[in-house]
Amino acid sequence: MHNVLALILGGGRGTRLHPLTKERSKPAVPLAGKYRLIDVPISNCINSGVNRIFVLTQFLAQSLNHHVAQAYRFDSFRRTGFVSILAAEQTEGMGTSDWYQGTADAVRKTLRHTNRYRFDEFLILSGDHIYRMDYEKMIAEHRERDADITVAALEVARDKVSELGVMEIDDHGGIQRFVEKPKDDAIVDTLEIAPRYFELRDEEVRKGLFLANMGVYVFKREALIELLEASDDEDFGKQILPYAIEHGMKMYSHMFNGYWEDIGTIRAFFDANLAFADPVPKFSFYDEVDRMYTRTRHLPPAKLVNNAQLERTLLTEGCILDGASINRAMVGIRSLIGRSTIKSSILMGADYYENDEDRAENSLKNRPAVGIGSGCHIERTIVDKNARIGNNVKLVGNDVEDKQGNFWTLRDGVLVIHKDAVVPDGTELVF
Repeated sequence: MHNVLALILGGGRGTRLHPLTKERSKPAVPLAGKYRLIDVPISNCINSGVNRIFVLTQFLAQSLNHHVAQAYRFDSFRRTGFVSILAAEQTEGMGTSDWYQGTADAVRKTLRHTNRYRFDEFLILSGDHIYRMDYEKMIAEHRERDADITVAALEVARDKVSELGVMEIDDHGGIQRFVEKPKDDAIVDTLEIAPRYFELRDEEVRKGLFLANMGVYVFKREALIELLEASDDEDFGKQILPYAIEHGMKMYSHMFNGYWEDIGTIRAFFDANLAFADPVPKFSFYDEVDRMYTRTRHLPPAKLVNNAQLERTLLTEGCILDGASINRAMVGIRSLIGRSTIKSSILMGADYYENDEDRAENSLKNRPAVGIGSGCHIERTIVDKNARIGNNVKLVGNDVEDKQGNFWTLRDGVLVIHKDAVVPDGTELVF
């Protein structure tokens, strides 16, 4: 895999994930208590033997830069390579509107950096999907077919079609048509997987399924450069892939049958994280071979005291639970929780512990400590990092119209307490 260069697209402003993206880029959003979204594609690359990796981003990149620099020093993995941030930059002749305008535009604007390296294929990845995939198999298939482009595809139901790119393939996996996020029912009908697709695979025919684009691409180096130089097209799904088909490039699908989730909205993020705590989750972090890597923090073990109770909960390192009762939750690093009840919630934890001076300052300012006090009830809520939740606080999200306050946002039926928020004693936000 030394002839492959990976580019991970960090995405735009992440507006659908706001307020989690209010102070951080989308790939830097915490995941499963101790990881970041960016850890998923980077870990997949490492496990696949792809060790030259660029992360392309332009918004609020500081925390992402810090995480990548702390987590991915390749001498720790006994191999050569790098993980490097390529932030959008202005050069001579560029205006303020010339930042990354889309996925393809981001790659185009970084060619002057990537062209310095010797490699045969670009591996283009998204930074906000959860899945475990062996890219080596996909790249090997790409080379065997002498393809110009290979697109990872998975089967999805009709209700997902309007959110994804959908493709039509021939008997050999060649992509004949590609439609980005089709809304017209008449067009959608023509994209449904035909019975012959299943018959060729000796599978039972299943109706109402479509082949969707996973946002994982392998391009021949020359093919991608040719496509990017041929026009000013900004997006792979909407423009580049249909253009490549129209101009006779050899484009194939690579079938993927595992778990894949697009973490594009607050609700998708919330549901996916809570599902990690299921007894047998669809996506597991407990894999000794294909590990999920992240920053090493050297935190102490979690501690439960005074009859703290947990059920279906992922508890990360450095936490202290003092009599808390928690059911179906994600408890992030350094979480400090008093005798409170937590249900179906995500607690992202804290970036630091408070010391005696901090506690004295809290007393002077009459503010809660970082963490969650006693007598609280928190349900269907995301508590972002470093939040200060006082005593006897009630926070409950529900499926009502989106709303927003000074330190909270209700979105997609989930209540989000903002990063660094201060929630005074006795506060009630029940929807």
